Amino acid sequence: MRPDEIDDDWLSSALQSALGVTAHVVGHDATSIGTGQVGENVRFRLRWDEAGDHLPATIVGKFPSASEVSRAAAVAMSTYVKEVGFYRDLQPKVGIRTPVVSAIEWDAATHDFVLLMEDIAPARAGDQLAGCSVAEAALVIDQAVQLHAPTWGHLAELEAHEWLGGLADDEQIAFRTQLFEMLTPGFVDRFSSRLAADDLALAVPLGAAFPDWYTQVRAWAERHGAWCAVHGDFRLDNILFGEPPASPAVTVVDWQTVSIGTGPADVAYFCGAGLLPDQRVRAEHDLVARYAGGLRSAGVDITAEAVWEGYVLGSATGYYMAVLASQIVEQTERGDEMFAVMAERHADQMRTVGLLDRLGLDRL
Repeated sequence: MRPDEIDDDWLSSALQSALGVTAHVVGHDATSIGTGQVGENVRFRLRWDEAGDHLPATIVGKFPSASEVSRAAAVAMSTYVKEVGFYRDLQPKVGIRTPVVSAIEWDAATHDFVLLMEDIAPARAGDQLAGCSVAEAALVIDQAVQLHAPTWGHLAELEAHEWLGGLADDEQIAFRTQLFEMLTPGFVDRFSSRLAADDLALAVPLGAAFPDWYTQVRAWAERHGAWCAVHGDFRLDNILFGEPPASPAVTVVDWQTVSIGTGPADVAYFCGAGLLPDQRVRAEHDLVARYAGGLRSAGVDITAEAVWEGYVLGSATGYYMAVLASQIVEQTERGDEMFAVMAERHADQMRTVGLLDRLGLDRL
């Protein structure tokens, strides 16, 4: 279903069921919002046949991308089925603040979907290019705890959800390594005039090091019983900041990359791209300690030192994402700048936290 196919009757039916009301939508206007690469968000302004504060003035619908390139990539990477699966199966089990979903429609054959969810306005979207303050980062880290802690160590329960994809086996690791090898030349060509030479030079050896890196991540997770549900694209463009009570302080959206992974990798991904490098160097130890303390308060048995090691290993995720995503979604000017910023900030992060040393890439 496309946004222009949504009519008053469909909206009425969906919202009546979710809100427990009998009022009807008698008119609406639709406006695209956000800058999503693989999904389209639309705000519907609603006119009802009766008045009342219990009836929302606006609602947000999420749909597949209108771009055939991005849509094909999303289907291939299972991003749509993951987002639908998260809101249907996992969102009720975790404490992280997300939009409340009123209706879910999903067609497994075509990957068409509609998610109808609350409008978090007047909250503002984070800006990946501008970065955020340390105070804002701390609020986001607290929300990461609310995602990871409830599922921490529940590997069998998570693997029961087939749409999550499970843990990567040797065949999948080999495929991903080959994928990076295939996509890296395009990444290098596109960003050769934008990235510093030493940052760009990481692309090829880091791709080749993927099996070693993932082996270390897997060993860390198994040593600490730390597999959990992770966002996978935990960055500022997917986070809304508000001023209570008008809107929540932090709301996390875009669950198209949710998977089984390591919680500290989400934190490293966020801090690496969301904080300017000098700012991150000054703040990241305190932020990771805050995260570790939050996990322990939530009942997770893990030391701060172990969490830091997981964070160091997780610092590669942002660079890997920059290479992969930049080559499989529709190219835009802002998108290219976002991927460039991710690559250079995560390159700096990997150097300063010592990951390149661990992977034998310290001379790059």
